[in-house]
Amino acid sequence: MDEETGRIQWLWRALATAGVALLVLTTFKSDRHVHLLYDFEIFWRAGRRLLAGKSPYQAHGFVSPLPLAVLFAPISLLPRLSAWFLYVLATLGLLLKSAERRSGGWAGWALLSFPVLFTLYVGQVDLPLALTAALVGPLSFPLLLAKPQVAFVAVPWFLVRSNRRQLAAGIAAALGMLLLCFWLRPHWLAEWRAAEPTIAGYSEHDSNLYRYVPGGARTAFLWIVTPVVLVAGAWLKERRDSWALLHLFDPVTNIYSAAVLAEWIGPLEMILSWVAFLAVGAYVHHGAPMFVIALAILSRRWRRSTGPEPGPSREPLAHPADG
Repeated sequence: MDEETGRIQWLWRALATAGVALLVLTTFKSDRHVHLLYDFEIFWRAGRRLLAGKSPYQAHGFVSPLPLAVLFAPISLLPRLSAWFLYVLATLGLLLKSAERRSGGWAGWALLSFPVLFTLYVGQVDLPLALTAALVGPLSFPLLLAKPQVAFVAVPWFLVRSNRRQLAAGIAAALGMLLLCFWLRPHWLAEWRAAEPTIAGYSEHDSNLYRYVPGGARTAFLWIVTPVVLVAGAWLKERRDSWALLHLFDPVTNIYSAAVLAEWIGPLEMILSWVAFLAVGAYVHHGAPMFVIALAILSRRWRRSTGPEPGPSREPLAHPADG
């Protein structure tokens, strides 16, 4: 890369950063119901209640599986802001590591996208869970129990592309996590089901293709489409294509859920994410058409014939299963 090209790229990135910063200032603060650490504080309080021997479902707003409270229990020993700062540092570290693995790519486009920025702002966990899964493969299975919607996207590809030893270790670790949860709270499944929102409640936040499925047809559509999509996701050779396809049909999504695709977010996906957010009036509570990110990523599969990929990805876990 010559010096002039480098300066142009630096200017483009600086302008993009300034533009996104302006959008953040004018949109995130416009909604007084969503504040900094909105979700993180819920998880942090659930972890503290678990450490105190109480039900984490007594923490207002906690509707996740118990493994999420288990994961937050250690960091809930820290003050809330200190714990969030550690979470942000760890997530940014994972994002930079991911960009480094993908032929030295720039993580800034993902960081400037709406789903990733909003994830860090409210302290959601989809992004760090997905990035961890990308790094350690099936060993992430116990962590993914904390967010079934992330597991829906990540697990099928690993089931086919990982070897038997990796799968055995991951499944054993997941079983260990479940045993720990039942030891801590024998009736946690009933507590979770009682706290969990209804399908109709979840559908208010749809941000993938289910956004356009009428409520009355949603359940039938899920039963028909989900098995087909899971098989297709496991069959696709590249993890990028598998995760993007599965995200499009994930039964439960929110406005930040596309952050699981952060590894492949480039300038186009970054711009589309903000267009989708602004298209719903910068309102975060009823979802947004964030499926445009997955569609843009999938379009690369059909653009290969027009030119080479930017660089080879270095998937550490794309090993065929042992025969």
